[in-house]
Amino acid sequence: MVPVICMALFIGLVSCKETPAKDSAKQTAQSETNDPKISPHEEQDSQLEYRYVMVPNGLSLRATNTLDSEKLAVMPFKSKVVLLEEASDKPIEVEHIKGGMHKIRYEGQTGFAFSGFLSQLPLPQEEEQSTEDYIATLKEQFPDVTFESKANDPEFHEGSTVTFTLPATNWHEAFYIVSAMYQSPKTLGFPKPSGPELETIEDPEKPQEVWDSFLTVTRENNSFKKIEYDYRAEGFGYGYDIVRESDKLFRVEYLGFVD
Repeated sequence: MVPVICMALFIGLVSCKETPAKDSAKQTAQSETNDPKISPHEEQDSQLEYRYVMVPNGLSLRATNTLDSEKLAVMPFKSKVVLLEEASDKPIEVEHIKGGMHKIRYEGQTGFAFSGFLSQLPLPQEEEQSTEDYIATLKEQFPDVTFESKANDPEFHEGSTVTFTLPATNWHEAFYIVSAMYQSPKTLGFPKPSGPELETIEDPEKPQEVWDSFLTVTRENNSFKKIEYDYRAEGFGYGYDIVRESDKLFRVEYLGFVD
């Protein structure tokens, strides 16, 4: 972690720009991106549908619609692909996520990929892109999304609180997108929907200099009610929580602060 840099980024923060603490070694791997490999013709074709790889370790492009078929390529985190045909059924479950095998095109190759790891929403392409700018981009396609930022009460901690809605269709999509926005540790994967009503999941690779890095999962009847992440190190910290607001929107609140 780089406390001095992160403290400098937080100081004077009052609204639209919030930058979480980062473990540089982890984030080099997690923020790995690639230029979308879509042809100019496809890029301009408004009839095409796109999907985006939302898992930090990337996603395999398979020769057929099974998970054990030949691997044609590994599509990196945030890759943009062309959706050719949605999965006809969804009998597959991977890492607590149910889905099927979408037919897609990537870098000129046609194949299949697990739908549960493909988002309908583009992920932030720039590591330092502000939440406000990212939500503004989404608002062009999803006018119902909202954004609000306010300075923290100085009696609490200097910093800001940002609240926004995200047009995700399910919990794992919301989780992976918010994790990408704030570069959360990829060692804290998507939690199980079933389990105790309240569960704390510690980051298994938390650096020694970091005080806290963990998820808190709130459930009801083996379904999610809230997913929270908290990070704290000397002099600064941040956290966010995710709740479902409606069938088409999740509400996210981010808090960043310095001591």
